Amino acid sequence: MKRADFSVGTHFTLTALILAVLLALNVPVLTSCGAAGEAGPGTGTVYNSKNGGGIVIVVDPGHGGNDNGTMGSSGGETFYEKDLNLKTATYLWEALSGYSGVKVYMTRYGDTKLSILSRVKEAADLNADLMVSVHMNALETDSFKGSEIFVPKGNYRPELSEISSSLAERILDRFEKIGMRKIGVKTSLLDHSDYYDYPNGAQADYYGIIRYCVQENIPSMIIEHGYLSNKDDMRFLSSDANLEKLAKATAESIAEEYGLRKGSGSKIRLKNQEPVTIDDIPTELTVGTKPIELSARGGSGNGQMRFESNDSSVLRISGNKLEIYGEGTANITAVKGSDGTYLPEQSENYIRITVHASGRQPATAGPSEEYAEDAPPVTRETGTEQNGAPGAQGSRGSLSKYQSLRKLADSRYFTAAAAAGGVLAAVIIIITVRIVYVRRKRKKEREKRFTKGRSPRF
Repeated sequence: MKRADFSVGTHFTLTALILAVLLALNVPVLTSCGAAGEAGPGTGTVYNSKNGGGIVIVVDPGHGGNDNGTMGSSGGETFYEKDLNLKTATYLWEALSGYSGVKVYMTRYGDTKLSILSRVKEAADLNADLMVSVHMNALETDSFKGSEIFVPKGNYRPELSEISSSLAERILDRFEKIGMRKIGVKTSLLDHSDYYDYPNGAQADYYGIIRYCVQENIPSMIIEHGYLSNKDDMRFLSSDANLEKLAKATAESIAEEYGLRKGSGSKIRLKNQEPVTIDDIPTELTVGTKPIELSARGGSGNGQMRFESNDSSVLRISGNKLEIYGEGTANITAVKGSDGTYLPEQSENYIRITVHASGRQPATAGPSEEYAEDAPPVTRETGTEQNGAPGAQGSRGSLSKYQSLRKLADSRYFTAAAAAGGVLAAVIIIITVRIVYVRRKRKKEREKRFTKGRSPRF
């Protein structure tokens, strides 16, 4: 083997081995992704909508109601994420209506609250072609700044990841021109779980909006416009004019990705329903109890009545049946879905159920439904409010977004780094042995040639 060939082969082997180890470990946080779709979205050609004509887009202003999200301050004024999200989403709602054939909806039009699952179910009920969830970011440190977008990993229905990733890159490029630092396109995964894994057995996406959209076959993304904990980002995001610029940049990127043309679209405001009430069921149950039938009343329109548990390690929902799964306490609510006229409506009441053990070990908890829609499931509060599905929004510290997730990332990256280091050490040993072998072999060949050309001394 020639020396040059040996070097190239070694480099390729080293790179491949390290990548293989990292991919095998499947570190579930903050991994960059990209890749444009090969047809339809990403090509700038007219997109074939699920609806046979125009495209349906659902804009989701994150948080709302008693869930403020994160917060920041600028010029002596306090800004809550839920309010900035609603402003930005409304600007996007208006901007998208300026493109021909577009129907654009929102998951909330005021300071109201809805679970993550219900938001995605609304998009599914409306036969959405795209769901965009609007957010702001924050950490306990002010050193992080810039925009990032979370998209599906592509473990299941990879075409959704291709569409969302291509669009996200376009959006971030435009944000950068406006003045926001581009962090990148990100993905995040849950650990393997029989309950949360996708039907093909792959790890599910971490964030509820994305995970449920993948299950509903809807391209989706969470746009984190900037860090309210950073003074530069906060100053920028405190301006309504800048929020409108970001919204218009997002709309232009969507138009470019989906081949939309300027014209007359439709921004549709869904109506509020009448109150919904979930009917009483026993509040003390035992593991092993047979499933209980759930019912609710009220609401408006012809949307489907659904039920949600805020802790799937304790209680799970299958249709209108409540399944008792493990020891603990969980809340059950009812949500009447959208029929294209009305917004989803969550029940005013919820039922808090305590499940006692019966000799069976409780299941290991997955992401609780009470957690913030974009915060990691590390601690759970048990206040009086019911917050919906896995990955749903809930109470949290004002500057803790991603903090616990990043701590988890540190431990995972340490494991990955240690494994990669071991592979590197093994490769270096192999290379060294190979070099010694090649040198000895060449030395012997030279000695043979030298001896062959001489007469023996005896």
